[in-house]
Parts: sequence; structure tokens; C-alpha cells
Amino acid sequence: MKRILLFLALILIVAILFSGFFWLYEVRYNVSRAGITSYSFSIDNSYLFVTPLRARANSQEKVRITAFVLNNQGLGVMGKKVFVSADPNLAIESIQGLTDAYGKAFFDVSASKGGEYYLEITVDDAPLKQKAHLSFY
Repeated sequence: MKRILLFLALILIVAILFSGFFWLYEVRYNVSRAGITSYSFSIDNSYLFVTPLRARANSQEKVRITAFVLNNQGLGVMGKKVFVSADPNLAIESIQGLTDAYGKAFFDVSASKGGEYYLEITVDDAPLKQKAHLSFY
């Protein structure tokens, strides 16, 4: 009887050790895999989102430009400076000029004169391939 209890205790200890090592490995793997970087970004993966597509040119309605700065793996890059090219007919307000942990930067744009505008977005002095297309009426 003592041998059976000793054998069961030994099996239980071995099972606990193996499961402990497994969970330590999983935690380490998941944390390192989902980390964000603050130094490299991909011009090809980064993109812009403009909403709404049209707005009134009354200097009150605003169009929001959201820039998503991503790395080669599609993860957001934090701490990048994003700039929007200037236009004399537009008022550009930088809501969040530095990218957050998800790689997002926000700008609000209003116009005093109607028309279609194409604005160049630069991240750390590197222009993105996509231009922001804004339409005011």
C-alpha cells in the first residue's frame, strides 16, 4: 500500500512539474510574440483612413484623417511622428501627432473653400504611398 501511494505521489509531482514548465513556456511565448516595437515601420503596410468622405466647406465641419503606422508583421508602431502636408485653404488640427500603441495618429481637417484636396502624410520624414483624399463642398 505504501508503494502504491508513493508511486501515485511521484506521478502527481511529475505531472505538476511538466504542467508548470508548459505554462511558463506559453506565457513567455505569448508575451514576446505580441510585443510592439517603437523603431521600425513599413511604408507598404501603413495606411490612411478618412472619415467622412465629404464635408461642408464652412470651417466648422471636420474630416478626420487616421494614419495607421504598422511594421512588417502588421503590428502598430508606437512613438512615430506623423505630419500632414499644409494647404492654404485647409485648417489642420493635430489631435494626436505621435502614434499610440496601436500605431494610430489622428488629425482633424476643415476647409474654408470647397474642392478636392490630396494631402501627403509623412512618418518620420518618409512619405506614405497613400495620399489622404478630402472632399469639401
